[in-house]
Amino acid sequence: MFPKVSKATLKVIIAACFGSISYGYVSGVGGTIIAQPTFIDYFNYDSSASIADTFNGLLSGGGLIGVFIGGTLSESYGRRFAIWCGSLIGVIGATLMTASVDIPMLYVSRIILGMSIGMLVMLIPLYQTEVAPTEGRGLLVCMHGVLILIGYCMAFWINVGVYFLKTEGSWRIPAGIQILWPIALAISLFFLPESPRWLIEHGEIEKARKIMMELEPEMTNEEFDLLHHQISIENQKSSWLSILTTKSYRRRLYVGLSVMIGGQATGTLVVTNYGPTLYAALGFNNLNQLLISSGYITCGVLSNLASAFLSDVAGRKTLMIVGIFGSGIIAMSFETIMVALYGGSDNKSGNAAAVFFMFFHILIYGGCVDANTYVYVNEIWPTHIRSKGAALCTSGLFIGILAFTTGVTTAINTIHWKFFIVFICLSTVFLVIAWFFFPETKNVSLEEVGRLFGDYPLEDDNQVNAIDGKSLEKSLKETHNILVKEEKSIEQSV
Repeated sequence: MFPKVSKATLKVIIAACFGSISYGYVSGVGGTIIAQPTFIDYFNYDSSASIADTFNGLLSGGGLIGVFIGGTLSESYGRRFAIWCGSLIGVIGATLMTASVDIPMLYVSRIILGMSIGMLVMLIPLYQTEVAPTEGRGLLVCMHGVLILIGYCMAFWINVGVYFLKTEGSWRIPAGIQILWPIALAISLFFLPESPRWLIEHGEIEKARKIMMELEPEMTNEEFDLLHHQISIENQKSSWLSILTTKSYRRRLYVGLSVMIGGQATGTLVVTNYGPTLYAALGFNNLNQLLISSGYITCGVLSNLASAFLSDVAGRKTLMIVGIFGSGIIAMSFETIMVALYGGSDNKSGNAAAVFFMFFHILIYGGCVDANTYVYVNEIWPTHIRSKGAALCTSGLFIGILAFTTGVTTAINTIHWKFFIVFICLSTVFLVIAWFFFPETKNVSLEEVGRLFGDYPLEDDNQVNAIDGKSLEKSLKETHNILVKEEKSIEQSV
């Protein structure tokens, strides 16, 4: 349950999570401040206008750009430098939003902030994946998902705190707090090491050895040499195009995109957005609606924390299958029934039941799917192309957000509960994909994951399942022997 992890590794994991908080806080704060009466009065717009959809759409659009910037920078200049750039962009965007005096200025700030969080939501778990030990990697990298929800939760509770302010501070204060997280992250980077796997890939072997020994004190020189050899052998084609032209990379891409888009296809964002409508139907005033929404997000934090501890026990694939089935099919089916029967009515029991299934949805989604997606899409790629592969997969997150939330208000107002059926059907499709095509990666070293995708032969189909952190040396030796045989075979054929 609690893997043995060095203090150096814990320091890296925890400090990097400032980027996770930044993503969560920025994602949550926009929707809360645009509903503030002082915000509406200051910018003189109709609260029923489409500014909310535009506000959120620009953030996701910026995020889609950011993941590719992050993927390019992190491969060429290192993980730390790319994260630092994402932090700097976040400070600029947050400053611009806090100082906004008109709608166009707000829109520009949202694009810049989107670029920042797009970079960070991809780079933080990538960096954590490459410094975490095999045993406990799920728990440690899941902290990224947990801290995202904590950031989101903070945005809601801070909005509760400024609710009674009748000045511009009711929205400028929450907007200004966005600056804190990227600044804290940028400062932390001065005390954090570069990814040792990136250093090996770029020929800085002794520097990587020193960092690796600090992160994993029990690692021997022989184990490191085998790790070095494995990464060197894998260091081949690493262009964006090679992901499409190499069979095993294409499979990773299909799986990774299915993970990220499939998570959004459970309808979690739509359920979250529909909450205030149900709370209003139950007779709650604006403040109480805000309190319930904050409690809803808090449940997400707790369930994500549970997911972190389950990831290395139950496994990524198992949790995602259970999560998609429980949140996207079971919870959404009951939610659809409740909304179809009682939506828009004054039946308090029916509406209360609908709220219950909303909370049930977030508990299952957070406990099984949310944090695990970030672990999975980073650990399935080999080192030399991990940044590009993770960027492409993480783009699925923003594609899903744009596809499933743009015009959601119009859809619910037009076709009502029938809109929820879309997510039940999509979840069924992704459940089948997960069941048949997602390989299990728990307790498999990053250098062994390639076997699951056919990068090199696997002598025994059950061999990978037996690999854990304690048998790293043995598994690396086996891989070393296989690769040496392949090299000799290639030399003889030439």
